[in-house]
Amino acid sequence: MGKRFFQSYRWVLLSMLVTILVLAAAAGYTIGVVSKNQAVSQIDVNIGSVEAYLQKNENQASQLTEELKEDYISKTRTTAMILSEDASFLTDDRTLEELRVTVNADRISVSDDRGNITASTDPSGEGSTVREEFLSHLSDNVYTDVLFLLDSDSPTIVAASTLGESGGLVQITFPAASTVNILQEADLANTASDMPLYASGETAIVQADTLEYISCTDTQKIGQKMTENLFQTRHKSGTLDIKTDDGAAAMLRYQTSGDYVIFATVPYSDIYHMRNVVVGWIAAGGVLMAVVSCLSLRMQLLREEKKEK
Repeated sequence: MGKRFFQSYRWVLLSMLVTILVLAAAAGYTIGVVSKNQAVSQIDVNIGSVEAYLQKNENQASQLTEELKEDYISKTRTTAMILSEDASFLTDDRTLEELRVTVNADRISVSDDRGNITASTDPSGEGSTVREEFLSHLSDNVYTDVLFLLDSDSPTIVAASTLGESGGLVQITFPAASTVNILQEADLANTASDMPLYASGETAIVQADTLEYISCTDTQKIGQKMTENLFQTRHKSGTLDIKTDDGAAAMLRYQTSGDYVIFATVPYSDIYHMRNVVVGWIAAGGVLMAVVSCLSLRMQLLREEKKEK
């Protein structure tokens, strides 16, 4: 009797363990798929938010540049018309200086029909020539243009306009500090800092050509360069499996946007944390049930042995 009971219960216990294992595997797989999809969705939300900000920033900068350009063109053309109609400005340093202050410029220089500067609010500039970019337009009847030279160590804005029948150009140098402050992308550095992912994931923006970090959840990386190019430049977006700096397996998703690459990384340990917790609880519950079943079996066997005696 006891032996038959033990054999029956052994099969019941084995079936229970198999069921628990199947349940744990199924739950682990399902929760793992859901967790990964949720991570992808969250990454895409972050990337989409950053890309929208970049496009908005780029559009605003472009629109603002056009507005500033029109303003500088207007000032320069007006100055050229004044100088063409009243030659006294070219012989009286005081009136030329007053004109400079009126248009809020750093320097006003006037050239002859060969581009040689003959009058300037900065005496050191006399005897030199206008910028090379303007020389080819000395013979134009009507010409006005603006150069935004903002990438140099000493950013400047230089505009020039023809003086009409008298020939020559007026070249005006405008202060660029305020324009640089308006157009600069300083706020870009803070874009990704407010977009953490899970416990240790991060969102970042890098220059597409130099791979220099422009913005990152880990602010210490800003200004540094990626050690290797992880992106497939022929693809606008993609998903990769990578190793983090500490060697952990992670998922990386990226999206190119103009001159930038936006990407986010999340360690798989973060993604599958909930799956591991659930599987752990199922396994622990299964072990507990097996222990309880074994104790129940032992008690039943003891009762059977006692009856047989």
